[in-house]
Amino acid sequence: MTFTFNGYSTTQDSSWKELTFAPTNESANLKLTGEQHQLVEGFGGCFNELGYMALSHLNEDQRHEVFHSLFHPEGDHKFNICRLPIGASDYAEQWYSHNEVDGDVAMEHFSIERDFKYLIPYIKEALSYNPNLQFFASPWSPPTWMKSPKAYNYGTLRWEKDILDAYALYFVKFVQAYREAGITIHQVHVQNEVIADQKFPSCMWTGEQLREFIADYLGPAFDKHGLDTEIWLGTINAPDPWEELIKKKTNDFDEYAGLVLSDPKAYSYIKGVGYQWAGKNAIQRTAASYPELRYMQTENECGDGNNSWNYAKYVYNLYQHYFSNGVNAYIYWNMVLNPKAAARGAGSRTP
Repeated sequence: MTFTFNGYSTTQDSSWKELTFAPTNESANLKLTGEQHQLVEGFGGCFNELGYMALSHLNEDQRHEVFHSLFHPEGDHKFNICRLPIGASDYAEQWYSHNEVDGDVAMEHFSIERDFKYLIPYIKEALSYNPNLQFFASPWSPPTWMKSPKAYNYGTLRWEKDILDAYALYFVKFVQAYREAGITIHQVHVQNEVIADQKFPSCMWTGEQLREFIADYLGPAFDKHGLDTEIWLGTINAPDPWEELIKKKTNDFDEYAGLVLSDPKAYSYIKGVGYQWAGKNAIQRTAASYPELRYMQTENECGDGNNSWNYAKYVYNLYQHYFSNGVNAYIYWNMVLNPKAAARGAGSRTP
């Protein structure tokens, strides 16, 4: 009996061409060394409001096809680890946080009511295709009254004890509220893109601030409230992949991961490190210094919307770089968008 095998090949001039292979009598030149590297936990993408809005334009059969392809264990993509924002991301319909009541340090007015409009239905529908989906969440911006200046798309967290206590409680309330809504948050990452001051929701942090907040506020708050949600040091980035070359700026290991993880108290709370964009330049040293931790590429670098051959090669090299340097998971950015929403931040220019 002769078996043949089907596969696919893609080149710049011939995309996704089906090929048929027949076995040969040649011996395979393989050697199993028994050496083990990191466990690959999975792949995923990010749930954002504009993605769910795009899905609303599909009929029932088209919608099923998308969700099955993305999330079902027998689908094309089999996504099993996905991200969501705490409050508005740059792909929210509008900017918002879960508590804009000025001075409410007790979080009495905390609410995820808005998330029931887009994010929670999006996530629940994905869970219907894969009940074992895991989720990690990060804020793009704290509530504006916690920041200086008071704005979503600018500034830093006010470094005052009552504000820091309140912000740690904000994370606690988020995890608890999502649990009550039937969604388990498996990880929180303290801040999306800690060193990027963006035109959309953002907040800049120093390594020293991350160290202090995790060690003295967020970690103890999770302990106090009995949360088993993991705390990750992430997401560490740079605002532009060319920034280091042009402006001689860096997200050096010693300024972020090295500084935070070398503190025993902060380290005791941290289960992993999330890197994205130019954070790739620090992952090798981080993983070599702390091989016992887990690592994640937290946002695939978005292209120019053309899905070009050169972009495909670039992303392939990103895979190789991150997995060669120890990541356990690789996360895409938006999974679904309307065609005209492809530009980064396209839906979030109006607060």
